[in-house]
Amino acid sequence: MDTSVEGLGSEEKPEPEGGDRSTRRLLRLLLVILALASIALLVLLLWLLRPNRGPGAVGGEAGYPVHVVASIYGFGDDPTQKIRTPLGVTFDADGNLWISDTGNSRVLEFDRNWTYLRTIGEADGPGRLFAPYGLSVDPARDRLYVADFADRAVRIYSASSGAFIGDLPSDKQNMKIFGGEGFSPYDVNLLNGRVVVSSNDGLYFFDLNGRVVGRWGGRTRGVKLGMLNFPDAFDVDPARDRVYIADSLNRRVVALDENGRWLWVSGIPDAKGKIRGFWQLPRGLQVGPDGNIYVVDTFRPDDGGIGVGYFVVLSPEGKLLSEFGRFGPQEDSFDFPEKLAVGPDGLYAIADRAKDRVVVFTLGPLPSPKTIEQDKYEGNLKTPQGVAFSPAPVAVPSPVASPSPPPG
Repeated sequence: MDTSVEGLGSEEKPEPEGGDRSTRRLLRLLLVILALASIALLVLLLWLLRPNRGPGAVGGEAGYPVHVVASIYGFGDDPTQKIRTPLGVTFDADGNLWISDTGNSRVLEFDRNWTYLRTIGEADGPGRLFAPYGLSVDPARDRLYVADFADRAVRIYSASSGAFIGDLPSDKQNMKIFGGEGFSPYDVNLLNGRVVVSSNDGLYFFDLNGRVVGRWGGRTRGVKLGMLNFPDAFDVDPARDRVYIADSLNRRVVALDENGRWLWVSGIPDAKGKIRGFWQLPRGLQVGPDGNIYVVDTFRPDDGGIGVGYFVVLSPEGKLLSEFGRFGPQEDSFDFPEKLAVGPDGLYAIADRAKDRVVVFTLGPLPSPKTIEQDKYEGNLKTPQGVAFSPAPVAVPSPVASPSPPPG
């Protein structure tokens, strides 16, 4: 008996007929084709269902100028560390970013790498914040100013240490100067060394002791030229000695010289409860590095955001230059944007209210406004004659060595 392993299982099987062999080959080929077709369909489905990418990523939509650098949702995973309903942002001279985390009644500071540094205004006692809105940093005096519209005060902190210093207005201020509706600060900025705060009916100038020494506005808030109606935001252009105001409830943007003379006004107030003009609800305003005025029109959503959208760019003389900024779920899209800021290195930041975040971004080439937007803007720009607020108080010199004393 042959016991070698070579013979085990080595018996030859009968060859199949030629027709069966061809059928099997055809079946294999069909299976391969079906498999490749299934893979192709799966790839196509995944491509169609892909999330939209921002323009900073490969494949971003051509012509959309917003390039997201960072989206800041908070400083940790705990719910208490998440941003909620942010309304204000500003940069300091070092490029650090300050955020009014309004829904959490606090201000957050992040460095230029978007690393969390500190929280301000959260502790009970003097300096406690309730509804922070506009922010401004004065590096010459080491001050952080926070407009708290719920507490009707501007909180003052040390920008370097975060220590609470005092409030505007001073306890010695006669509050009747703010009219029947009282003081409700929305935005704060610096003009010639003076702290300027927007309230219901105008802009108020404070001295270093926390007292009002000047006011821009009518006797009450209103729609006429020379009056303001909830000016939510304003910015100073020191290169042109100008102040630009987002006169929110009058749905217009106003340009003034440093003495309060109206240079131009863009927009038309409502009539009989209906919006008549171009602007929907301008709530943010920032002078860009190019000298143009970037206005955040919060009620101007658009799914495309090229040639129309949340951001409206005007020339220093009020000419409509660009529109962009889309509504949607993408990182480079927005939902109820509020205040806008620009940093020393040209980065922009926006408080994206409904998404509970702050978006830091750069801008590519700006698209021209669509023809329909240009047509809407036509007739909105006027040059008032003989309209002026009272002159602004004289400039305050910057300190040479030590910061100014806190307000009394």
